[in-house]
Amino acid sequence: MRCHYLATYCGVLVLIGCAQTPKTTGGLNLPLEPSQYPGTLVYRAPDLQAGKYKSILVDNADIYRASDADFGGASEADKARLAGKLSTDFRNALIKHKYPLTSQTGQGVVRLHLTLAGVKESKPVAATALRLTPLGLGISATNTATGRSSALVGSATVAGELVDAETGEALAGFVATESPIALDLTSGLGKLRAAELGIERGSEEFVQALDRFLNRNPG
Repeated sequence: MRCHYLATYCGVLVLIGCAQTPKTTGGLNLPLEPSQYPGTLVYRAPDLQAGKYKSILVDNADIYRASDADFGGASEADKARLAGKLSTDFRNALIKHKYPLTSQTGQGVVRLHLTLAGVKESKPVAATALRLTPLGLGISATNTATGRSSALVGSATVAGELVDAETGEALAGFVATESPIALDLTSGLGKLRAAELGIERGSEEFVQALDRFLNRNPG
């Protein structure tokens, strides 16, 4: 498998398409700042050395447990399921775009630690009914064009930190609140369906951002 330099993409560790500013940092003890994309806070180490890292290790995601966590009415089983999906979707997105993954720590490895930091449930009937009206469809189309989510649709808040797997040095981090695109009518079919779609969307957009920054074509 070809090795691609991963350090340089830390400047674009963003999950684009977000609408809301995260209400929590998900436990990240980093000097996070707003990015150019709504709903995303980011950090990049000022002395990051490009070209040093050649593979990435994605940890199993944690569930944030501090007092500023907000999971609404999600059960512990729901949280565990969404955290598992978070790890799986990020790994799958990286594999799809041909980034080299590893299961071992060591020199030249970036470790991505993900945390499910919050969940907002959808109001299924109201969310779907609103978007099925002519006015609702018009609003949804506008929101889609601007990357925003639809009213009454839920979301997932995700925190991520990239560290040097050998030294533990923090390289970059992000916190983002992700929702599905506004015109996705399936997002209103269940209280947590939007959170699931938000995680899927976020994982793909995360890797697309890496591709753009590295000017690489995964095809």
